[in-house]
Amino acid sequence: MRTMEKIRVLIVDDEVQLTQAFKKKLEREGFAVCTVPSAKEVFPLLKKQTFDVGVLDIKLPDMDGIDLLSRLKETEPNFEIVMLTGHASVDTAIKSMKLGAYDYLIKPCKISELGNVIVKAYEKKSLKEKNILLEKQLQRAEFQNKFVGESRRIKELKSLISLVSASDVPILITGETGTGKELTARAVHASSTRAKNPFVAVNSSTLQENILESELFGYKRGAFTGAHGDKMGLLEIANKGTFFVDEVGDMSLPIQAKLLRVLETGVFMKLGDVRENRVNVRFIFATNKRLDEEVGSNRFRKDLLYRINAFIVAVPPLRDRKEDIPLLADYFITKLSKGGKRKTISSEAMKLLLEYEWPGNVRELANVVERAMLLSAARDEIVADDFPLSLRTGSADRQSSLKSILQEDDFRLDTIVRSHIEKVLHYTGENKSKAARLLGISRKKFYQKLDGGS
Repeated sequence: MRTMEKIRVLIVDDEVQLTQAFKKKLEREGFAVCTVPSAKEVFPLLKKQTFDVGVLDIKLPDMDGIDLLSRLKETEPNFEIVMLTGHASVDTAIKSMKLGAYDYLIKPCKISELGNVIVKAYEKKSLKEKNILLEKQLQRAEFQNKFVGESRRIKELKSLISLVSASDVPILITGETGTGKELTARAVHASSTRAKNPFVAVNSSTLQENILESELFGYKRGAFTGAHGDKMGLLEIANKGTFFVDEVGDMSLPIQAKLLRVLETGVFMKLGDVRENRVNVRFIFATNKRLDEEVGSNRFRKDLLYRINAFIVAVPPLRDRKEDIPLLADYFITKLSKGGKRKTISSEAMKLLLEYEWPGNVRELANVVERAMLLSAARDEIVADDFPLSLRTGSADRQSSLKSILQEDDFRLDTIVRSHIEKVLHYTGENKSKAARLLGISRKKFYQKLDGGS
């Protein structure tokens, strides 16, 4: 017995006497051996059984052994292959090595030599699988560590992520803006069996309906004016991976109907195409809306809601886990220090952070800390005056303060919004991208509000 467990070997060769001799002697050595005489029998067999190492003859009756090797490497990348070749085809055997074969042996070869090569190929396969497992564990740890905090709510969220990552059921992530819904989706992906495949995200609220449709499904050349070539949709790009739809409640009803079909059948059609395309993706959705209320208002499909809420993950608002605020603030300070000396937060300033209700959640806290880092300049300590007025003023004082500084015209919401945007824009040195980020809105929304839109 060569190993603690039997190595499962598949031999593909039409020389029946030779393969039976291989099988008999290898099984005496403790291997589990299966033999087939042709390539056409390989793939149906692989649907029923798994193997560690394949031994392929380069000359098969129904397919070139090199072609079979290439196909096997596409469908079973961790399947290690040993090629058997005659003297006349050594060049072909070398080509097979370039295509991913572990090794090749020239026929006739000794059984002991073949057994040794199979063991080494198996050891390579085992090492590769261990490395993949370790990488998944590191990815999982990386994303779990990004959920900064030790509160009960955040521990419950981490446990829930570990639980849902094991399956492929659709997930609906709920939570207020800025709580970390996309981070949650990425953590689920990183902990799943799809972690090696793409994670593709789309935000339904930032794109117009026609643009969102073409982004999701892609289009064929000539599908509409300006479609000068074929375009892959995000669903195609996400194939075998995870597809994350943020703010799904903002999708139009026609696109909801098309997305429902993909969820139910795995099939969709590109714009302007007559052929159906099939994808295998794990869907994760997120929303800050009450989708049951959206259904009641005929803005969201009831059947789609039933499909996407198979498992609901609720991301807690920051006000429900205030004990995490010191850790989060410290995390953002470390992240922004960029190798320089780390700043501290005064006790008075920390008291303000803990008393504030954080309507913008973790995203707002990150922006407040970034602003404070800039305003504290050369000081080693962040103090209360480095925070915005909304943090530094109590509700009663703030109301009195507003009465004294506001004119009647200033009570118009659009005036207040525009004034605040202009202040933030001035603060960033007219950097619109940074201003939009500090405000917690998209660039598109930023321009709309700057122009007086809602």
